[in-house]
This record gives sequence, C-alpha cells and structure tokens, in this order.
Amino acid sequence: MRTILLALGMLAASLVHAQSWPAKPVRFIVPFPPGGATDVAARVVADKLTRALGQQFVVDNRAGASGAIGATEVARAAPDGYTFLFAADPVETLHLVMKDVHFDLQRDFVPVTQVTSQPLAIAVHPSVGVQTIQEFIALAFGHSGVGSGQHLTGELFKTLAGIDMQQVPYKGGAPAVQDLVAGQVPVAMLGSTPLIPHHNAGRIKILAFTSKERFPTMPDIPTLHELGFAVDTGQWLGLLGPRGTSPEVVNRLYTETKKTLQLEDVKARLLQAALLPVGGTPGEFAALIRTDIESWSKLAAAAGVKPQ
Repeated sequence: MRTILLALGMLAASLVHAQSWPAKPVRFIVPFPPGGATDVAARVVADKLTRALGQQFVVDNRAGASGAIGATEVARAAPDGYTFLFAADPVETLHLVMKDVHFDLQRDFVPVTQVTSQPLAIAVHPSVGVQTIQEFIALAFGHSGVGSGQHLTGELFKTLAGIDMQQVPYKGGAPAVQDLVAGQVPVAMLGSTPLIPHHNAGRIKILAFTSKERFPTMPDIPTLHELGFAVDTGQWLGLLGPRGTSPEVVNRLYTETKKTLQLEDVKARLLQAALLPVGGTPGEFAALIRTDIESWSKLAAAAGVKPQ
C-alpha cells in the first residue's frame, strides 16, 4: 500500500509540474547564426508558444563549430524544462568529422519533436553562367559546416556526377549565403530557406532540390532525382531537451508545438520558406535520428570522410 501511495504521489507531482510548466522564460538555443532556416523556424515557433503559454520563449543563437557549441551547452544544461536545443540535422553527424565533439545526440538528449523537413538546394551565383545542373562542373562548393547533411550530400553528388569540387565549410547557412550572393563562392548546397529570397530577386539561381518530389511552393525547380541522380536527402529541424528532462514537460512541449504547426498562418510562413511542418511524436523523432545517423555513417565511410 505504501508503495502504491508513493507511486501515486510521484505521478501527481509530475502532473502538477507539467501543468504549471512553464513558470518562467524558456530558452531555445539555436546552434547557428541568425538568418538561416533553423533560426527562422525557431522564431516562428517561439513567438506562437509565447502567446499560447503565457511565458516568453527566447531564441538564443549560440553559433560555432558547425553547431557543436550550442549543442554542447544544452547537453550540459540542467534538465529542468527551461533549456532546449532547436537544432538542424548537422548536429547528428558532427562526430563523423570532428574528433572533439563533447556530446552524443542519442545519449545526451531527449527528442521532443521534429518541427519541419526541407530539401537541400544547389544554387549558383549568376557570374557562373550556368542554368542547369548539367552545365556546372568542378566548381568551389560552399555548405553550412563540416559534417553537415549539406557536406555529406555534396560528397554523394560528387561521386554520382563523377566530378571533383572543393567544399568550403561555414559556421552556418547565413554566412554561406552571404558569400554566395557576393560571389565569393560560385556554388553552394544549403537548406533552401535563406536562398529563396535571393533566388526570387535574381541574385542567385537555385538549380535543383535534393528531394524526390518538387517542392509545392516552387514547382518550377527540378530535383536531382528526376535529373538522374540517386539523391533523396533533406534537412530536419527539431526540438531536443537535455537528458533527464521530465517526460511530462517533453510531452507538453511536443503537444503545444504540434498545435502551433497546425495553425494556418504558421504553415503559410514555413511553406513560404520551403519548410514543411511536421510535428512528429518524440518516439518518431528519435527513430528518425537513429536512422539518419546509420545512413550518414555509411555515406561518410564510403566517401572517405574521417574525424579531423
């Protein structure tokens, strides 16, 4: 009887904790600079959660080391429900290329929800003078960071196309886009969000997306898959908490984030940025991360990518 009463007491305490959460501002640490896809989505979601839950959800950009600095900070944070990582998929592959990664995404984090998915895009500066994938070869190649999905997808594309390109890593998508627009790098493979305004303005040209299907809001842009390259990769954005975060808090944040992603104005803003709202369960997000790590590990091995 004492055991049953103790268990019921603990359950009641957990429920009260979840219902009272958040009692103070919540930080979403974005491990990349402002302006990229992760930052854009984080601010959309944080704004709506602030209004829905009555506490400030603050986006805190902690860029550096291809996402490792911000991710490490969250991994070491107290699991009290007030610090979360709003991440993109590069954080799951850093260990493939960097020796000093001080976190393990599957061991040190609790998945909350996959917020969005998006295709990667291959884009060129107008000075390159090419209009199609078939026209471009042996050019410098910018991407948002060593070990990222962009980096590894670029290695896959190099192999499939039979070409050689020098890849240039950046600290995040935004500075890579800046150099692409300025012509400092002629070609880039990046998440599509920060590229779209520049494509629409004619400052760059998106040649292709890496998804199997054309993106609904940009149906004129072909995919690498339809052009004959067996590439079907993309980028996820998602929320994770430090290991030990209360399951009740995780489930509440998941539930509220899913509600946010179902709002028509949120869906419209995300789709306009080439981000597909997802809102999957914590279990589904954990399975995606596990599958991704297995796939990228095989690709990195095949491409000869090793930790440096």
